[in-house]
Amino acid sequence: MLRKRMSLVVLVVFLLTAVLTACTPSAAEPTAAEEPTAAEEPTAEPAMEEPTAEEMPGMDLSGTTITFWHVYGEGVPMEGMNALVKEFNETNEYGITLEALDQGQYPDIEDKMNAAIQSGDLPNVVMAYTNALADWYSVGAIADMKPLIDDPDYGLTQEEKDALYKSAFDAGKMPDGAQVAYPMTQSANVLVYNFTWAEELGFPAAPATSAEFKEQICAATEANATDDNADNDGTGGLVYYPSSTNWVHWVFAFGGSLLNEAGDAYDFTNEGAVQASLYLNDLRDSGCTFETESYPNPEQGQRKALVTMSSTAGLPYYAAAFEDANNPDTWGFMAAPGPDGQLAVDAFQQMLGIVDMTPEQNMASWIFVKWLTSPEKQAEWINYSGYLPTETTTEPLLETYKAENPVWATGLELASIGPAEPQTFPAWSSVRREIGDAAALLYAAQSEDEVRQILQDLTDTSNALVAELE
Repeated sequence: MLRKRMSLVVLVVFLLTAVLTACTPSAAEPTAAEEPTAAEEPTAEPAMEEPTAEEMPGMDLSGTTITFWHVYGEGVPMEGMNALVKEFNETNEYGITLEALDQGQYPDIEDKMNAAIQSGDLPNVVMAYTNALADWYSVGAIADMKPLIDDPDYGLTQEEKDALYKSAFDAGKMPDGAQVAYPMTQSANVLVYNFTWAEELGFPAAPATSAEFKEQICAATEANATDDNADNDGTGGLVYYPSSTNWVHWVFAFGGSLLNEAGDAYDFTNEGAVQASLYLNDLRDSGCTFETESYPNPEQGQRKALVTMSSTAGLPYYAAAFEDANNPDTWGFMAAPGPDGQLAVDAFQQMLGIVDMTPEQNMASWIFVKWLTSPEKQAEWINYSGYLPTETTTEPLLETYKAENPVWATGLELASIGPAEPQTFPAWSSVRREIGDAAALLYAAQSEDEVRQILQDLTDTSNALVAELE
């Protein structure tokens, strides 16, 4: 029986004070031009000057300071984020000052935001997964960005809106139409596959169905069990961790879903979810899966795993693992194949949310979000981070990066396959934790009846969490 973890939602009422509505003063009415007299020569027109911050259209944002919480505190991504923040402060024409603070990992940000909502010591822009932003929106902490996106002075043009990947943009939209999250970049949970080793095992192509997938990983397991190296016995196949992400990935491949047909309640009892769970248990019982103590990229670099599961953002770590092992094998990303050849990845977006404060702070925050996600800045960030773009106009700026990183290019193609988790559905943060617990129970189950009961319990618990929230 699933452990029932009912979340307590703290309703915070924010009093917005000192709301500034200062507008740019209207220009004085022009006077009629006078003809020059015979004794006078017309004077030259004064040179046009660049508008000052006070003369920009819309609000006066000069002197506005905003704070940005992000998760990039290490390595090249940290260097890239610091460079972009510095560039924004030096070049933005509005007089906005940005302070960016690394807050650790995504769970750390969630904990700190939950505490900040209670204390009132909040940032202006926060990076988080959509489910967390949706939860904070439900208690009044996150602004609806739709009015900012549609603003005639500072918003997006129709051309810019049309360039957004619809799936990535819609992933930040609430059922009521509010845009609570804006996609900075995206990634996907994929399978990492060793093409060279598979070919040596007799498989010239990546598996196209779940049956072919089992055949290949079991052949790799057998190869390691029968070679002259006793240290790699019990390895070779798929490294599988029963996590929420990995389990959902296979559910999608088997045509399963996480909601009922009407889309208004959780339902994990559908046949796709059942058959995906039974399939993973069959791989387990066949001895073709195993777990590692940490991230499995070293094992894959050492030919101890034909296939692993990873985010596309893990690309640099896999490249380093193959290099450390002096392994020249060709490897890359692939989607999980279902029984009928349906392919799926579990797509994610790295989202930005705006904390609801004064109109000036909200607009300054949006201007930064718009700048950071513009094609040029998004391409620059991808060169630092290895994430994937969220708009078509960024792609032409990445041709050199694509040529230098062919594995990354395959991730770009796979991200569009999706689907994505229902992150704006009520209580998703809590439900996702329940899925993680259920995934472990499912992977330990010994019968179909046990699998179906676990999925029924997960369904009941998830919908009870929604009822409590409402």
